[in-house]
Amino acid sequence: MKDIFFALILTSIVNLSYAKGNAIIPQPLKMIMSTGNAAFSINKNTSIITDIEFLSDAKILAGYLKKVTGFTISVNQKSNQSTSKTLILLNHGIAGLIPKEGYVLDVSERKIQIQASHSAGAYYGCMSLLQAIEYTDRSNMYSIAPIHIEDESRFAWRGLMLDCSRTFVSVDYLMKTIDRMSFYKLNILHLHLTDDQGWRLEIKKSPLLTSKGAFFAKNFNEPKEFEGFYTQNQMKELIIYASQRHVEIVPEIEVPGHSHAALYAYPELSCSGNISPIFPFSGGPNMTTNDVFCAGNDNTFRFFENVIKEVSEVFPSQYIHLGGDEVGEGAWKDCKKCQDKMKSLGSSDQNNFQGYVMNRVCNYVVEANKRPVGWDEVFQTGVGKETVIMIWREFDKGIKEVKAGYDVILTPYPDLYFDFTYEKTSTKKVYSFEPIPDNVTSEEVKHYLGIQSCFWSHIDRTESKTDYQIFPRLLAMAERAWSDKSVTDYDNFYQRLLKQEFWLKYFDVKYMSIDK
Repeated sequence: MKDIFFALILTSIVNLSYAKGNAIIPQPLKMIMSTGNAAFSINKNTSIITDIEFLSDAKILAGYLKKVTGFTISVNQKSNQSTSKTLILLNHGIAGLIPKEGYVLDVSERKIQIQASHSAGAYYGCMSLLQAIEYTDRSNMYSIAPIHIEDESRFAWRGLMLDCSRTFVSVDYLMKTIDRMSFYKLNILHLHLTDDQGWRLEIKKSPLLTSKGAFFAKNFNEPKEFEGFYTQNQMKELIIYASQRHVEIVPEIEVPGHSHAALYAYPELSCSGNISPIFPFSGGPNMTTNDVFCAGNDNTFRFFENVIKEVSEVFPSQYIHLGGDEVGEGAWKDCKKCQDKMKSLGSSDQNNFQGYVMNRVCNYVVEANKRPVGWDEVFQTGVGKETVIMIWREFDKGIKEVKAGYDVILTPYPDLYFDFTYEKTSTKKVYSFEPIPDNVTSEEVKHYLGIQSCFWSHIDRTESKTDYQIFPRLLAMAERAWSDKSVTDYDNFYQRLLKQEFWLKYFDVKYMSIDK
């Protein structure tokens, strides 16, 4: 499919007065608009006919069309075809010709056809179709101009991280985020579930993690909505919702630092045994504390073995993120158990000792048939090559890690950190980020799994402020993650971005004004 890139035109919606022009975000790989032919009109007789594999995707499409047009669009499996105008989701059946996330979209006056080899591709074809709708005020008509699209993703990992620890994020907001992400073809929601400010996931064998570790000390007078946790059943329901929209939820459980909340619940697993209440980010020692799990205590590893077991049973994702970042200098130097353990390992270096910790916990992830992920500090500690390195502070774009044989995901600050101001990280700066360095080989390129933006909830903590920080920057990141490397024209993107205001309002996004 990646033969020629066509930057031609499509149509989209602006404040219910839909304007013509190239509007789809992310930019498809290939688009050809047919001129002089009549458009397909959506009306009360329109129906969807689908292969059974795409039934869920077809129902989601019908739901969008109902809300946008007011028409109830029937969804039928192929054995129950109607005679009305139809939208057809057709299984291509040949995976080698259409990639898993790829699709072919054809619009003519008589029908719309989406071909895909997998459900994900059918879904993404539906999302592009929605962005191609035109509305004519005079005739109260919804139509889609004749178009041919062949599309597929550049990267497999197209992610957003939400920090649920420093400020609890409601299930409702996570569902809204999944809708918004998947509409723009993002497929990974990374949840930062544990940190100094809270442990947010129920662990049944360690109930104090949430009964004590999910709540701030009362003297800080934190709003109730800023604290709490997810039950395993709540998370399983969210995972089902996400999977229907082809979003994979990746959990993060911090090891061994950023652990104040966990060690408040179980102080016997710390080096000091000290107990101090959980503080909001702005009310305590800020980014890092010296609270780390005692690596000389075998109970620490029994704790993590159980946690990873439960997490792996809740999350079907092939990944579990283990953190591994910002361990305070000299974290274990005053702990006799840890010093004795270091001597038995023949090491006096903190990095090597952290590597010992990380590798033991990584093994629990591998035993659960999943891949560990860690922030780029873990590369320096010597984790195994089964670990994916998430590059956040290495400005060589992971070249060292890739040349050493590791898979990487790029999420560098400030380029893809959405807790920074727009003055620091503008939408244009996000759009201009090119993940793949020039000086890597074609084989090394295969180690770049993708990119991700991160939102840390230590400053902007309400849902409306979170929206403001994420949007519209997330759309720029989505295009960089999905579209071909040759798609670099910011002026073109900006014009399409303006035409997304209808959809941002459709999703009730409290976004930053779209300013070039």
